Amino acid sequence: MVDAQRPTVVHEVVGDRTFAVDDTGFWQVHRAAPAVLTAAVHDLVDPARLDPEGQHLDLYGGVGLLAAALADLAGPRARVTSVESATRATEHAQENLAEWIGARAETGRVDRWLARTVEHASRPERDRFRAGTVVLDPPRAGAGRDVVVSVAALQPAQVVYVACDPVALARDVATFADLGYRLEALRAFDLFPHTHHLEAVARLVPVA
Repeated sequence: MVDAQRPTVVHEVVGDRTFAVDDTGFWQVHRAAPAVLTAAVHDLVDPARLDPEGQHLDLYGGVGLLAAALADLAGPRARVTSVESATRATEHAQENLAEWIGARAETGRVDRWLARTVEHASRPERDRFRAGTVVLDPPRAGAGRDVVVSVAALQPAQVVYVACDPVALARDVATFADLGYRLEALRAFDLFPHTHHLEAVARLVPVA
């Protein structure tokens, strides 16, 4: 007998990789969006700033789609942590990222997870965060000031921000600018045809 309360796990294929996700969980609505956003992250991550030894983050990571894109670039020894508030999504992310021994998925609110990390990170951990790349894919409301402040406090080599609301992106980019990060690259994608919504992917880097 099927448990009506338990979601069904489906498998979505993006390139040569398969992702497990609940049928009630978050996945991009546009069928081409996961591949488009994976490619955008590949394009927007600056390889000159990507240190394979750094500690990389995928914030609001879902089932690990963009963490996998980042880990692909960082290599087989990549240290990538995906942070997501939905427990089931985190469980799937851990499975979906299993090929990278240094990848892990943690359940938690991004703002609280970052605040704890900023407060308690050791000096070696801070060095790895400074060498790391952060992928940030918040909900439509954006990351917000507290999250941006905490990300900037970790001093990552670059931030790749995936946004579904250009207004929220502009607000958060302005906060990053106040904290020493400048907008270096920006691409936009019409992933919501016949609506006013637009997906944008930006790269922010420390001001030299």
